[in-house]
Amino acid sequence: MVLLAKADFTGLSYEVVQVHGPDAGALAGMTTYRVYANFNDATDIAQALYAESPFGMDISSSAGFYQDDLGGFTPVSINPLLYGTFQNLPYDSWVTIGQEDSEVPTAASQVGGPGWNSAIIDFEDGGNFFVNDGVGGSVFVTPDQIQSAVDANGQILLAQLTTAGTWNFTCNLQWRDAQLNVYNETGLTVGYEPTDFTGLSFELVGENTLVGENETIAEGFDTYRVYANFDDPDAQVVAVYGLQDTALTITTTGSFYQDALGGALATSVNALLFDSFEFLEYDSWVTIGSEDVSGSVDFIGADFLGFEAGGDLIIDNAVGGTWYILPDLEPDAFPDDQGRVLLGQFTTDGIVDILLNIQYRSSAGENKQVTGQTLTFPVVTPGCTDQGACNYNPLADFDDGSCDFLTCAGCVDVDACNYNPQAVIEDNSLCEFPVGYPNNTVDCSGNCLNDSDGDGVCDEDEVPGCTNSTADNYNPLATDDDGSCVISGCTDSEAENYNADATNDDGTCQFLVTGSQGCTYGDATNYDAAATLDDGSCEFDCSGGGDCAYDTDGNQLIGSADLLVFLALYGQPCGE
Repeated sequence: MVLLAKADFTGLSYEVVQVHGPDAGALAGMTTYRVYANFNDATDIAQALYAESPFGMDISSSAGFYQDDLGGFTPVSINPLLYGTFQNLPYDSWVTIGQEDSEVPTAASQVGGPGWNSAIIDFEDGGNFFVNDGVGGSVFVTPDQIQSAVDANGQILLAQLTTAGTWNFTCNLQWRDAQLNVYNETGLTVGYEPTDFTGLSFELVGENTLVGENETIAEGFDTYRVYANFDDPDAQVVAVYGLQDTALTITTTGSFYQDALGGALATSVNALLFDSFEFLEYDSWVTIGSEDVSGSVDFIGADFLGFEAGGDLIIDNAVGGTWYILPDLEPDAFPDDQGRVLLGQFTTDGIVDILLNIQYRSSAGENKQVTGQTLTFPVVTPGCTDQGACNYNPLADFDDGSCDFLTCAGCVDVDACNYNPQAVIEDNSLCEFPVGYPNNTVDCSGNCLNDSDGDGVCDEDEVPGCTNSTADNYNPLATDDDGSCVISGCTDSEAENYNADATNDDGTCQFLVTGSQGCTYGDATNYDAAATLDDGSCEFDCSGGGDCAYDTDGNQLIGSADLLVFLALYGQPCGE
């Protein structure tokens, strides 16, 4: 069975931080208290303390509050580095959400109307803080601020109060659970009065109590007792009651065991029958002090039919109902040596939520009432109960729907880049492999597995060829030069246009000519005595008459043109 508590908030409480002795100067005779909101779910987050009519906020003391000059309404400006110099500063009175000084990086804030601001002034002057108008105000934090979370003790700090008198802290609280549901608890109150009521408590008195030696009624039922606690040994509980505006509810997520020989009140239980009826001892009942027929508890107006059938006990109508004792006629209505008065016994397989109101008489003879007292038991740990989840919590008492099946899932393929041998959940759909896997040539970082020449190109991807872009056979796809490049040009090193990179002579060599050119034949009409290189321009004059045997073109000159004609006819037969 999955057990879900009806509420995670379990009430307000306070602790004594410091009792200041007669040598404490301005603090002499005072006591410093801290007020907490209590939760049984570590994922809950407090959001705001607020006042808005008709739900007022009241912080009052019979002797006023200590307010340090360096403090404030909230502790956001208190620097703990100053404690050594200003020794009273740590005991300033303030209101907060989780935060106790300026060391928290994100500060609690406060906002309110004129009545709220006026109440702050009164409080900072050492007086009371009271707001109950339509505008109201609030001390708040945003959900992402770390101080709003429940601490290791299941508590969130709400206030620090330093006073020499009795005090009362009444507030309204807004908080949020892990599913982002927002709740408001109104009319919460806690306080201190010497020799007075200090709250409710529970005690586990038997585990799996409905499993007997000879018979088993049900497994998983445990038996608890609930007490009202006092620090006045002479106080006495007179009544426990419920009305329309101050309801009494005792509920369980399971059921209450009700023995056939028992009853709604402890006065129906005869302890002499326990040996014969072994489960009668674990009957569920309510009381004031006594635990069997020896008591004098009675009731009026309360409908116990549902409770006696194993269900909840609820008193919330206009008529109301109560179980009570007549003052001074019930010895067990006074606190025992532990300061406790028994209010009920509950055997259940569920989680119990209690809301009730108590009337008691103090040692001074005053009749007092405390309303809205809450208690939840057993203290449960919510969490993920699925062993296959990433956030499985073996200590969780019930599953709160938070199971996570993603963040610890991982790839367990050893060839994968994201191989995770520590993966709680094996999910190879998450595997990531190198490019080209399983025929990959690179590793997970893209580096070659084989690169013999160290050029960054994997051996398997090398393309041999000419890599010189100036070569006749340049291959732009080649990655590895194989020495096959062909470069045409002049390969004669004496030529003017010699190309040292050329591998194929293309006949384009050019040579530098030195000296002067002209006709170097002395018989020529244009002989140039200064010429050192014959340029084929020599001319011979045949104008002296007669045939000129070598004037083949008939221009009366023997020149290079005649030689070209001769060469053209060279080897031809004559006379044909």
